Amino acid sequence: MKTLIIGAGPVGMTAALAMRHASVGGDITLLEAAPKNTSSFSDRNIALSLASWRTLERVGVHVEKDAPRAAISEVDVTQQGVFGMLRLRASDVNESQLGAAIAYPDLKAALDRALEREAINVMWNAKATRIEMNANRATVHLETGEALTADCVVIADGANDETLMPTFKQYTRDSGQIAVIAKIRPAKPMPGIAFERFTQRGVLALIPRAAKQNEALEWTLVWARAKDDAARLLECDEAMFIDDVNAAFGSTMGALSLSSKRTSYPLTWRFVEPRASGCVVAIGNAAQGVHPAAAQGLNLGLRDAAQLADALTTQTNVSQALSSFARARAIDRATTIGFTGLLAYGFDRGGWMLDAPRGLALTALQMIPPLRREMVRRLAL
Repeated sequence: MKTLIIGAGPVGMTAALAMRHASVGGDITLLEAAPKNTSSFSDRNIALSLASWRTLERVGVHVEKDAPRAAISEVDVTQQGVFGMLRLRASDVNESQLGAAIAYPDLKAALDRALEREAINVMWNAKATRIEMNANRATVHLETGEALTADCVVIADGANDETLMPTFKQYTRDSGQIAVIAKIRPAKPMPGIAFERFTQRGVLALIPRAAKQNEALEWTLVWARAKDDAARLLECDEAMFIDDVNAAFGSTMGALSLSSKRTSYPLTWRFVEPRASGCVVAIGNAAQGVHPAAAQGLNLGLRDAAQLADALTTQTNVSQALSSFARARAIDRATTIGFTGLLAYGFDRGGWMLDAPRGLALTALQMIPPLRREMVRRLAL
């Protein structure tokens, strides 16, 4: 059996490793459009749940001791200017951590080492342009003119292009928001705590960043704002920007200061259906895109990768295995998209008439342990 995985990002690489550890997939090759050693996303902060870290360890991905991680043991959820607070703690489910954040280069290096140990081949500068179905096999056409045929093709390369696999239809919804990204340095850091703050103008998240010894502790700010408002935040001077951030977040960690340039990306919901056809399947961002509220996008993709290997283990027919995989992943995908949508929009619309019910909902989750534990399990386990 020959397997081609389009996209050598974290999801594609994890899928390859999961297949190898499950003794499925046969001859596995990753196709990556970028040149080798490309340093894109070099400053990206990756937040992974405890379940995702366990998945990576299970398939042989081990982060070196000199690559620090920022442990997340608690997530504090609040509303700006309104009562109601929810603290989600790892201790609620008898764990020491909910997850941890790591710099993208460190995660990528660990994945690269695991691929090398498993002798999994990566073809660089191999941009796929079209997939052609041939009975029970598929042929991947590359921009170079080369054509590769395989028994199983996994699309794991970012937002799936419909020209690559025309039968995979992409459905998108523009959120009307843009995520504003920056590094923030607090006067009174609170290690191990991530923050989700529902402000009057959009969800604001602060995710701890990994720091080496003697480095100042920083958090990654992800603030979803309406497009016009986001443009203003990106263009205004630093003092005005950080004043807005402090006003929205409050004084929990003292005064916040800006420690990086501001960047942004548009926020859309997206899913592909069908995500499996014959011997071709889409996983990760190639199959769906979710709002960054609760940082569930990559975690969802890693669950795709692990369960794809499981499906191929239990079914000898590739087409049947991929169809079973798609059915099995439907509920998790739908609930994650819905959950992040609720977080993104359920707390920043409706004005004062909905403030009290939302505050009561947060309070109820905080005061009723079984409900709180279920939310912790959804986010971390």
